[in-house]
Amino acid sequence: MTWHNNNPEHLPELEAVSEPELETKIAHKLINHISDSVRLCMPDCDGVAFSGGIDSALIASVATSLNPRIELYTIGMSGSHDIKQAERAATLLGLHDRLHICECAPADIKSAIPQVVRAIGSTSPVAVGIGLCMYFVSRCAHVRGDSVLLTGQGADELFAGYKRYEQAFDDGGLDRELKKDLLALPDQVARDAAVAQLNGVKLRMPMLCPDVVDLACTIDVRLKIRRGDGYVRKYILRKASEEHLPTEIAEAPKKAAQYGTGIQNALRKMARRERVTQEDFLRGMS
Repeated sequence: MTWHNNNPEHLPELEAVSEPELETKIAHKLINHISDSVRLCMPDCDGVAFSGGIDSALIASVATSLNPRIELYTIGMSGSHDIKQAERAATLLGLHDRLHICECAPADIKSAIPQVVRAIGSTSPVAVGIGLCMYFVSRCAHVRGDSVLLTGQGADELFAGYKRYEQAFDDGGLDRELKKDLLALPDQVARDAAVAQLNGVKLRMPMLCPDVVDLACTIDVRLKIRRGDGYVRKYILRKASEEHLPTEIAEAPKKAAQYGTGIQNALRKMARRERVTQEDFLRGMS
């Protein structure tokens, strides 16, 4: 089987190669770009927002090779998916002693809602859920004296990490969907930055450095989602991470932060107790 890159002017050496060669060459180029981007983001940075998924784990692994004293910050409700996953991933990476877990209770979430809503200018339940995650992880870093955090934002939009991309892949519209979401990223980045700033924390996003974005946009969607018995989303990123991450982390399924932390479910329960929609509940809190 021979694959042709859709943008040979960007990667002429990959214009016509066999599938294994294509994967290996692009994966090697990708991990080099990501490593360079992490390096560029490292000055004055001592922390990583860490869920234990492939994006944050890859950034943490590269960052630790540059600064062994890097700290990992994980947030979530007690017993949440992200806390369990972060503990497993940190142990596998040999970084459990660098992991700081900040649990948030329903009362913490409720008290943070007004600030987050004002910062992001929205009462969309998903936007507020994401904003609350950023609020708590930046607060966790701030409490320990860190003022700059690395995050994995952008990887899902660049490499097809969300489950909803599976249908677009089957329909032949994945490339269009990814481009649309990438255009929407600056607004999300601005909202996250505004929330983190509530705690005096600045964000740096290696996945959104120009070289990584430019390369990602040239990669064929068949290397972003692989279809077999099921779907493997972010396929090429998983392959690129093989030399940095244990298989258990590289192959871990995606779970969005607002759900993995339990925060979105907490918002749903609060609204249900008030017998209103989540958006009406958030409007009433702002």
